[in-house]
Amino acid sequence: YRRVKRRLAELVDPDGALVLNAEDPVVAAYAGLGTAPSVLYRLDRPVPGGIGIVDGWIVAAGLQRLPIAGGGPATTGPGGRVMPVDELAIPGRHNVRNALAGIAAALLFGVAPDAIRRNAALFQGVEHRLETVALIDGIRFVNDSQGTQPDAVIAALEAFPAPIVLIAGGRDKGVELDELARVVARRATAAVLIGESADAMEALFGRAGLGLVRRAGSMPEAVRLAAELAASAGQASGDAGAGPAGRISTVLLSPAAASFDMFEDYAARGRAFKEAVASIAAKRRSTTTATGEID
Repeated sequence: YRRVKRRLAELVDPDGALVLNAEDPVVAAYAGLGTAPSVLYRLDRPVPGGIGIVDGWIVAAGLQRLPIAGGGPATTGPGGRVMPVDELAIPGRHNVRNALAGIAAALLFGVAPDAIRRNAALFQGVEHRLETVALIDGIRFVNDSQGTQPDAVIAALEAFPAPIVLIAGGRDKGVELDELARVVARRATAAVLIGESADAMEALFGRAGLGLVRRAGSMPEAVRLAAELAASAGQASGDAGAGPAGRISTVLLSPAAASFDMFEDYAARGRAFKEAVASIAAKRRSTTTATGEID
């Protein structure tokens, strides 16, 4: 995989550009390969000719437009500013990196900063990838059904503040999960496990120090259990928030496993999660209507 990526970097046309993550040593080493200029992005102050973050703003440092866009310095605001980081709608530090790469590419092609800012602020991601489905009684429900690899699940867990209840499990993909288990124990309040890998995950998470694990035989049951755990965790936090007596909790479907034991594919799993959340929302509306309670 790395050899292929390296070869692609070597073959980029000299009138193009390599947009590279400066914080990944493997990727950063591609800078200077071939004849195309390199544009490095990072989560702190940018290197010359790159893009980064300064005082909460995404800032370009002397980017040059591609020849196809007329060449010359890329258009930015004062001091190279493009937009505030906190205007990005997509959650997580990894998505800030993704945004930096996309914004760099847009600047290279001569896209105006106001257009970049407007569209980056509107983009909320894609279905089944850190997709916020609903916010119900202080519980945020997030569909990350495409999170089948441990690094993706770790990124998802790090994208939201505590408390988090993780829904995980499915068909084992035969990958190492020890690091994921440590992050789950550190970041999650509880886990609800489904599918063929539930036994192994329960043992793994328990050894890593996660004290609260539940099992579910279906997605509706998993979502119901996770919502109950998240409600309790949010109330116990004692902070002001959207819930009755606590902060916003997150129910996160990020399975770290394939879907084929229970579903046709990850998309079907994600749709099942969303349908279960919709059922909870419908019951909440029905209860509110029947009691006359006002949210």
